Amino acid sequence: MFEVKMGAVIARVCLLLMLAVYSSYGGGCNFPEGWTGGWFQSGIPGLIYINSTHMQGKGECAETDSNDKFLVYDRNEDCYRCLVIHEKHKYVLQYKETYCGQRDSLSTMCESITGDAALYSMFRKEPRPLPQPCPFHPAPFTFTYSRGSGDCANPPSRAESCTDDSRLLLRYMACPDVPGTESNVEELICLATWKEGSTRYLVGLIQQVQRRNSISTDEDMYRCFVYKGQHADKQVTYNIAQSGDATCNGLTSPVDGSRTMKLTNIDDEHNRCHFPRWVVEHHKWFSLDHEHQYHFTTKNATLKIMKQDGSYEEKRLVCHSILEQKEKKLVKLVAHLTQGCESGHVCVVLARREGAVLELRLGSSLHDAPHHACSHDSFAKHVTLITTSLYPVRCPMLGRYNVIDSLADRRRRRQQLTIDETTGEEIAENPVECVMGQYDSASIGCGASQDTIEFQSACTSTVYSCLGGWREGQLGLVVAAPARGGGLTHALCFLYTTYLRNVSSGSAVQYLSVSAVSRSCDRAVTPGVAGDKAYNLTINGTCEQSSKYNSLSVRLVPGWVLLLAALLAARR
Repeated sequence: MFEVKMGAVIARVCLLLMLAVYSSYGGGCNFPEGWTGGWFQSGIPGLIYINSTHMQGKGECAETDSNDKFLVYDRNEDCYRCLVIHEKHKYVLQYKETYCGQRDSLSTMCESITGDAALYSMFRKEPRPLPQPCPFHPAPFTFTYSRGSGDCANPPSRAESCTDDSRLLLRYMACPDVPGTESNVEELICLATWKEGSTRYLVGLIQQVQRRNSISTDEDMYRCFVYKGQHADKQVTYNIAQSGDATCNGLTSPVDGSRTMKLTNIDDEHNRCHFPRWVVEHHKWFSLDHEHQYHFTTKNATLKIMKQDGSYEEKRLVCHSILEQKEKKLVKLVAHLTQGCESGHVCVVLARREGAVLELRLGSSLHDAPHHACSHDSFAKHVTLITTSLYPVRCPMLGRYNVIDSLADRRRRRQQLTIDETTGEEIAENPVECVMGQYDSASIGCGASQDTIEFQSACTSTVYSCLGGWREGQLGLVVAAPARGGGLTHALCFLYTTYLRNVSSGSAVQYLSVSAVSRSCDRAVTPGVAGDKAYNLTINGTCEQSSKYNSLSVRLVPGWVLLLAALLAARR
């Protein structure tokens, strides 16, 4: 009993001692929740971690005025300091501090911080910050720069946008008459912007593009900028001053810094070039598999190629100049293409197919000079585009067909072949009665609307709706989608050829070779041989012949029934 009472007394004394120590440095307080994480500060090895009550290297939060002043207790040194912390941006904290000493009131200790006291900047590292759009637009720009030895203006340097608006590519040129200048390419990643009075600040990361494999530290990459933009007529200029280290110290003017730049936008004729109306009548187009979205902006001058959900922009094309147009069916133009941070001029051909199907071809290389972009007829593969508001159209090659061979058959046969262990020969296993994708017959355009392709077997059938078709010499192309409700999710491109072949009887039989491709109308695919699906068919009559036969049968049956009924009535 005595031991229990003593234990309770000891526990109570310990609690009182803890409360006394706790109250001795102010009763405790909390840092803002948004500051929790790891922060980089120039000159401090590793990161500074902040939680709700503690700042690494500074101490525990003891008292605050609920604004920007914090009294912190350093347990290691058993002393107090005042921190005046300003949140410039959710990714940027700046603070001044007093020496660590005896405790006094919060206001008294903080008043000892003078105006010329050292200003420290901390940049968020953990959780990883998301880059912000850069404030310099519209790119591209030419620019001059200076490191204190005079302006490097000739040849002019160039700043180019990336597909990600948070990145800007800076191509520095060397000026023979200016010492300290050199050719270099840097990528600026914008992290945070804020304004103090009339002064605008930017914090970003500088990456050396030509030395990506070299090891760069946070001290090398973090830089602070002051900038000011001016708009006059159609010309936009920016004066920019950059810090010489990973701080914002001493940076107050856009014309005074370790390096200064003056950016001037370039009129690349983009404002006078627009994609044709028949192209942009639908602002959103999709690849056949719906993996990519092709979005023409409202001003009809820019095409953005993005992931289907719009989450990531892969390429951006800005119309530069139109070279050729043909009756709202074809346009050939030069565009300025940006992919990542690589950019240049490219040749673009857009062709309108039947049924509101669009095809896009891009030149296979980028050119600095616009007039070189279409000087060589070297293009990447066709990209076939559709909208979500397509309607079925009449299919070509109407008729009924027998399937004599298919890619599914060939794959199935390969899968069913085994090796005889004694002879080493290939033998076939027992065939499967019904295999998905294995069809016996096909009918094209044999419905009332003549707008479907149907493949049939004893156990299954698949129906596609034709959305548009055209011919290129001997090659026929049809864009079709599965005929089911719920909206258009994806489509296929059917490529086909027809030919006559003599059979053993001496007569000629018409063959139809067909391949289906899921991504685009790839002309490199041989119909009936390659592709996602492939079929070889023989004609088995026209839709008209078959429907007349069926119609006649339907009319004859009631006649026999009436005749039989009449005979039975006469016998009675």
